[in-house]
Amino acid sequence: MLPRRLLPLTALALGACAPRPARLPPIEESAVRYEVWTTQPFRQRLPSTPADLVIHYGAENHGSLETCGCPRRPRGALASWVGYANAADGAAPAPSVRVHAGYWLADAVDYAGQPRPDAAEMDRWAMVGMGAAGFDALNVTAHDVAGLVAVPPNPALPLVSAHIEGPGVQRWVVVERGGQRVGITGISGPAPSMADTSAYTMHPVSSAAPVLEELAGKVDVLVLLAWNANDEVRKLIKRVPLIDVVIDAGLYTDAMPAVLSGSTLWAFAEYQLVRAGELRLDLEAGRVVGAHDRHIDLDEAVPQAKELARIQREARAAIDAWQAEAYGGR
Repeated sequence: MLPRRLLPLTALALGACAPRPARLPPIEESAVRYEVWTTQPFRQRLPSTPADLVIHYGAENHGSLETCGCPRRPRGALASWVGYANAADGAAPAPSVRVHAGYWLADAVDYAGQPRPDAAEMDRWAMVGMGAAGFDALNVTAHDVAGLVAVPPNPALPLVSAHIEGPGVQRWVVVERGGQRVGITGISGPAPSMADTSAYTMHPVSSAAPVLEELAGKVDVLVLLAWNANDEVRKLIKRVPLIDVVIDAGLYTDAMPAVLSGSTLWAFAEYQLVRAGELRLDLEAGRVVGAHDRHIDLDEAVPQAKELARIQREARAAIDAWQAEAYGGR
């Protein structure tokens, strides 16, 4: 990783107050590193490089707090994702944010188009877990809207979308980390659903551009969460070149390295949280000048966050009991 190039605090403070240029210089290809950690001992998977800002990212757990359920080497419990993020922040302390690129709720419906009661039970617990995980932003996708109809969202959850309007959804969130204002919003591609989602209005993704332009004027670092919207992301990057980072999800079943599109760094979250995404950024006056994109297997070697593990056990017991009563399992 390239050495960090930090400005004096006075210059950083002045830069944060000054308007951002209309277009940022491109990041050098050599300034972006990529790693995948799979079966190594847990301590070896932890970061050792410094950063000005860390983005812990994930996607697509579909209302489940548990692993992917794979018969061989199951991975991906939310408690493991949080356990890794906590350990990484302790091993190489740096300002950090936690984001989810979308499809975090279950959206199963019956033949009448009504949310399936067991899916609603899963979503109730998913909201509890997501709240306890400390996410700074949760992207609302076309799939998540069906879940939000079945289970009204907890007002404390930081739900974001630049083009979906409805109960509980904000256009963006802005958090301050290490003296940097980080703005986060999201977009979603289409998803088929039989559910009645009329409580939410899904505008065309193109309508996100003015939202991003407005947000860019308020923050130092602009992060766009995207689900199943590759073509739309490309168009938005061209129209709003001040997007610093895209965290993208789209049922990606293997680790893919971050790519550069002009001055925008585009990273990819893996399906069902099987690996934690960790983007370690070097910043100069609010622009990304280097990045270390890390993908870390969330298997049994990763210690689980105790509170999330407790919620996971309670959720499983409640869901099992509901399904047994509803479907005559016992």
